[in-house]
Amino acid sequence: MKHDIYKLAEQYHLNESEQQMFQSLLEAADQNIQYSVREFAARNYVSPAALIRLSKKMGYTGYTDMVYRLGFLVQNEINNKNHESDITAFIGEIPFEKMNRFLELLKKHRHNPILITGTGFCAPLRDFFVRKLLVMGYCAIGSNNYEVYEGNALSAGMVIAISKSGTTDTIIKPVRDACAHGIDVVAFTGGAHSMIADMAELSFVLLDDKILDDRNLTANYFYARVLILFEYLMDMTWETE
Repeated sequence: MKHDIYKLAEQYHLNESEQQMFQSLLEAADQNIQYSVREFAARNYVSPAALIRLSKKMGYTGYTDMVYRLGFLVQNEINNKNHESDITAFIGEIPFEKMNRFLELLKKHRHNPILITGTGFCAPLRDFFVRKLLVMGYCAIGSNNYEVYEGNALSAGMVIAISKSGTTDTIIKPVRDACAHGIDVVAFTGGAHSMIADMAELSFVLLDDKILDDRNLTANYFYARVLILFEYLMDMTWETE
């Protein structure tokens, strides 16, 4: 498994060779293999001195300390993966076919603008979706402006609509316009038989704890479920790329 070490590389000013060594160390830790410094150096065509310099550069006392601590980091990731069943229990019985279809749509529109719309309490979710997709290399744009959708001015290939009720007028119009232009629409909603869910190419229906609480005066975990589901989908995307 290839790990994302972008921030670590930036933090410790790792050059390309050092990044490759560090990736190889993580891969060995993934497989629970501990090589001596000479064994690892020979297998990766580097010198033992280079490995020791890398360990010091990253704040470890030496190669052995680095390998030992990386083993703990990787094990923590494995333990977190083992909790995925707890996550899926929280977001509900969403078929993997739907999740896979979402991944297919993302792949299809890898190089097309992806518009994301959401208002009110869903606006922060819209902004999070945009930021997440941007750092993963997608062209994501958050917009509720009708003009953007009416003529598909940005030549979007996909629209993601977030609406708790699925009946929000300010979201229905962008979704309807997107459908009219043949744009793939994905909905995250609490309304199973809502207009937005029905119009969308793909709809994720999550539990809305308080359907009758229009102003969100009491606790509602719908928004948390949307966020967790999206993060789960992004994790699946990361693993397949």
